Amino acid sequence: MNLEQLFKQNFPSFDFIFDYPLANKSYFKIGGNAEVYYAAKNRQEVIDLLVFCKKQNIKYNILGGASNIIIADEGLTGLVIGFDFNELKIVEETQDKIICQADAGIKTSVLVAKIAAKGGSGLEGFIGVPGVLGGAIYNNAHYLKDLISDNLIQVEVFDLEKEEISLFTREKCQFAYEQSIFQTNKSLLILSAYFELKKISPDIAKEKVRAAIEKRELTQPLDLPSCGCVFQNPANNEQLKKLFPQFSEAEFVPAGFLIDQAGLKGSKEGDVQVSEKHAAFFVNLGQGKAEDVKKLIHRVKTVVLEKFNVILKEEVFYLT
Repeated sequence: MNLEQLFKQNFPSFDFIFDYPLANKSYFKIGGNAEVYYAAKNRQEVIDLLVFCKKQNIKYNILGGASNIIIADEGLTGLVIGFDFNELKIVEETQDKIICQADAGIKTSVLVAKIAAKGGSGLEGFIGVPGVLGGAIYNNAHYLKDLISDNLIQVEVFDLEKEEISLFTREKCQFAYEQSIFQTNKSLLILSAYFELKKISPDIAKEKVRAAIEKRELTQPLDLPSCGCVFQNPANNEQLKKLFPQFSEAEFVPAGFLIDQAGLKGSKEGDVQVSEKHAAFFVNLGQGKAEDVKKLIHRVKTVVLEKFNVILKEEVFYLT
């Protein structure tokens, strides 16, 4: 029995899509087809599918907003699961704070806008973070010096190994810059997250959101398909402080700045280019391929290492 027959037989009410073009989902508009794709409508559907895949030894991938990933040109075998559940609930609201629960499938920008409209403050800078909340937590997404985990209380997690749902405290999530336990323990799936936010005037919160949007529009190549920032900002060191005294007090040096200083703005492999607007971004000029991205990443890392003795680490994830 092939995968199509297997899934149709065991989940007859699910509207699976077979040989689904994942480039349609990707912000980068790059990648091959999924052998089987399903957009889960609630957390129970995700859990049932994951348990089934485990028992049947079927390969699976979780696809959030598909914003900071590189999907292989040859596509993905097995099952690819998307999230179509995206509720936001206010758990508690006082004069001083708002506690909310947000599903992993909610768009990060939608979460920020909705909570700002209620006067919740702390997430405004993440208005321009692409993708969905689950991916932002998985990556511990950052905006300037702020991390998405800064205002997070706990994460609702499904542990596939134990086949149970539990709540992880912020500490248990092992958050650090661009890091979380979810990157190292693949049995853990993010279902939702709880945030505690300071209560301010909704007008002030919305003004902060507007300012963050304007900053991104001015500095980022939002007019072309992109996977966002390709590299993590490297830790500062004495050599970099001497070379670039403007960052002498900074904990990190912007990767885009180093790429720019290395003369790599506008560099291309195939139809993938280091953005001429912001060197931290790679853009797809039309017919970009995953292999082009990998080649350009290799070239950028090589040149930056030669010029500044800095090893750049990818911020993007590869799906193969």
